[in-house]
Amino acid sequence: MDYYCSAKFKELQVHVQSRLLYNCCKAYPERVDLDWLEANPGRLFHTDTMLQDRELMLDNKSCASCHHGCYKLEEQGLPSARRQYINDTKIPDPQAPLTTLQISLSTDCNLTCMYCSPEWSSSWHRDIEKNGEYLLNGTPVKQKNNWSTLWAMMTQKSRGVDSRFFKLLLREIKLATGLQNVTLLGGEPLLNNQLDQVLEMVHGKKITIITGLGISHGRLRKVLDMTKGLDVNFSISAETTGTLFELIRHGVTWGDFQQRVGMIEDNGNEIKFISTMSNLSVLGFPDFYDLYSSRHKIAINGLQEIPWMMPHVLDPRSKNEFIDRIQDKHNLPEFNNILHMINKTPEDKDRTNMGDYLKQFSSRRSINFDFLPAHFLKWCGL
Repeated sequence: MDYYCSAKFKELQVHVQSRLLYNCCKAYPERVDLDWLEANPGRLFHTDTMLQDRELMLDNKSCASCHHGCYKLEEQGLPSARRQYINDTKIPDPQAPLTTLQISLSTDCNLTCMYCSPEWSSSWHRDIEKNGEYLLNGTPVKQKNNWSTLWAMMTQKSRGVDSRFFKLLLREIKLATGLQNVTLLGGEPLLNNQLDQVLEMVHGKKITIITGLGISHGRLRKVLDMTKGLDVNFSISAETTGTLFELIRHGVTWGDFQQRVGMIEDNGNEIKFISTMSNLSVLGFPDFYDLYSSRHKIAINGLQEIPWMMPHVLDPRSKNEFIDRIQDKHNLPEFNNILHMINKTPEDKDRTNMGDYLKQFSSRRSINFDFLPAHFLKWCGL
């Protein structure tokens, strides 16, 4: 197995709220020592751990921080985020400059998307605190993982946006002379009051804002005015339409979402949709594609973290209906990708877990899911 991945040599994801660094989006995080960072300007992308990991990769040795996010999936024959970098030119220098930075200012978010978690959404965190963990066969769904263990170790005070770290981060951005691309993610980045300071610091670079548009029209208008004169594009998370959209991306109505997309279009910003493909997304993606593909690029992101919502966890009839419906689209890369994702037989435990999860998710929000195909619901045991 070739353990190398170029993302480890050029990308960094920073969670300001929790002071966590992910040296690529799927890696095990490390927490920033503020005293160390203050005494070592320009080292945010070159911590001792990151340098050691890159040297291991150059020696074609397994890197522990990448095992859960990519290596483990590949060992099971499943797709991984690492695969998108497989043909990149090899970077031989562990001290290579940072070129791509992702910043999560906080987990503040008004949405509880079905496949999200407290790591990325404050609304999800409130749901768990109020109603308890989701249970599948009596076992909590959100079992302790790398992130939740780190999160539990932090005091409530330290979980807030750290002003000292934020100032040091702005300094690090200024020192990163090779930086080309900056992505702002959340939570919902458009809700954050420090967004303007980050935009000012990254002026002149290519800026991407990843958003679910779970904000008011007025808030969106302020952000659009704020980005005038900057190279800002929007990556919008969505993959279905109508009632199914409102179930999967709970917290925003389909009508409001469409209006906000229109506001961004009218403002002249480039739009790309990030469509996370779960089993439920497969049911409604063709409608979404027909609506937006002529105007905007749509990137498919296969769901990996939640086994019972992976695209192949569908009844045979739903799969066949999807295949029949897209007969004229089989040669398009987006649909070829999805066909590959669903071409696997689901395990019985994932089938029943999907039914249990859907039932609990909808009951906590008083959602009626009778609009879903009856054969799919019956297959899930509902």
